[in-house]
Amino acid sequence: MSFAMTASVDELMPYILPKVPTVPLPYAQFQARLAAIEFCERTRCWRQVLTSNLNSSKGCMLAPFNATIHEFEEATLNGNLLTPTQFTDVEPDELTGCENEGPAKYITQISPGTVSVYPFERGKLRVSCFLKPRHGQAVGLDEDNPLDDAYNVLPEFMVTQYAEKLADGALWRIMSTNNQPFTDLEMAAVHRQAFENACNTHFGSNLRGQQRAPVRVKPRWM
Repeated sequence: MSFAMTASVDELMPYILPKVPTVPLPYAQFQARLAAIEFCERTRCWRQVLTSNLNSSKGCMLAPFNATIHEFEEATLNGNLLTPTQFTDVEPDELTGCENEGPAKYITQISPGTVSVYPFERGKLRVSCFLKPRHGQAVGLDEDNPLDDAYNVLPEFMVTQYAEKLADGALWRIMSTNNQPFTDLEMAAVHRQAFENACNTHFGSNLRGQQRAPVRVKPRWM
C-alpha cells in the first residue's frame, strides 16, 4: 500500500519560533503536532484508501507508523461491507481466549493504526479512512539523533497547504502556557481565532471537494 509523503514538524518552526523565540524546541514541536492532530480531526483533510491481507485475528497494521485512524469512512473484506465499531463494542478474540471465526461483520481499531475484524475472517481488507498524526512519543529510534521523536511527522501536503494555519494552532497553545517567558494571552487569543477559522473553513472545503458516491457506512470516530 502507498502512504502520503511525509515531512517533519520542523518545517513549521520558521512560522512559529520567530514569534516565541524563548520557547524550547521540543515543546514547540509537540504543540505543532497537537495542532496538526486537531486540524485532522476537525477537517478530515488526511484521507487515504488502504489495503492489506488480513491473516490473523490479532489484526494488521494498516495506517503508517506515525499515524492513527481517526474515522472509518468505508471498509470491506473480500468485497463485503463491514460496520465500523469501537474496540469495546465487540468481543475481542484475545479476551475470550478463543478465535471466533465466521463471516466478518465489524471492523475495529485495536491499537493505533492496527485493525481487525469480528468475527474473524481471512481475506483482502480495503479501508477508506481519515487519518491523523499519533499522540505519544517515539524517541531513541534514530541512532544518529536519539532524542528525535519519530512521531513528529506530518503528511507533506499539510505542510505545503496549511503551514500557517497549523502554526496558528501551535502558537495559541504555546502562548497560552501559564507563567512562561513566552506567555501572551492576548496574542494567544488572536492565533486561536485564526486556527478556529481555518478548521471551520477547510472542513467545508473538504466536504465540497469530495466528489464521490455517498458513504454507505456510518462514520465512527476512534
